[in-house]
Amino acid sequence: MPKSALAHLRQQTLLPLCLGAFVVTACSTPAPPGDLGATSTTTAPVTHPRAVTNSAWAQLQQRLNGVLGNVADAEVSAPTLTSLHLRIPVSNGFDSGSAEVRPQLAAILDSIVPTLKDYPEVALQIVGHTDSAGSEMYNLKLSIKRSEAVMEYLRKRGVALDRMSADGKGEAEPIANNAHEAGRARNRRVEIHLKALE
Repeated sequence: MPKSALAHLRQQTLLPLCLGAFVVTACSTPAPPGDLGATSTTTAPVTHPRAVTNSAWAQLQQRLNGVLGNVADAEVSAPTLTSLHLRIPVSNGFDSGSAEVRPQLAAILDSIVPTLKDYPEVALQIVGHTDSAGSEMYNLKLSIKRSEAVMEYLRKRGVALDRMSADGKGEAEPIANNAHEAGRARNRRVEIHLKALE
């Protein structure tokens, strides 16, 4: 092949390669600071709730047992390694037909607040229960109002609202016989299910 033809071929091959290299280099050069047309690929770090270890659950259970140990019929159980279940009697916690927290229940809630605040990575599902006196629908509505009253009470004392939810079961899940006053008193309760915040 003549030298002039070879030189021409090199020019045709090298020119696109050089242009391609220039384009790649130009595209990879970061935009100068303050360039309004620049887009950033940096994103804010995603934060996740701190994991609750098995030992933390055991410690939380121990602390709650300590503060609720003198409350009659109060229970703290661990249905799984990653959850706790508090059962708080409310037979004297609310007036009949009322969702206003009475001093007896307030004192119990006040006793658990410091512990709950020490574990911000734990979520609380508050569930109200009633006895069978009254209609089923009335009891369901009352149990929901009572669980919401407990949630609001805890919120006012510094437990973050985004950690809590409220629900009610009415008379649907008795733990004692409603035929006797002692059984009805046990059925009037608030349960708090603790699990890792998602």
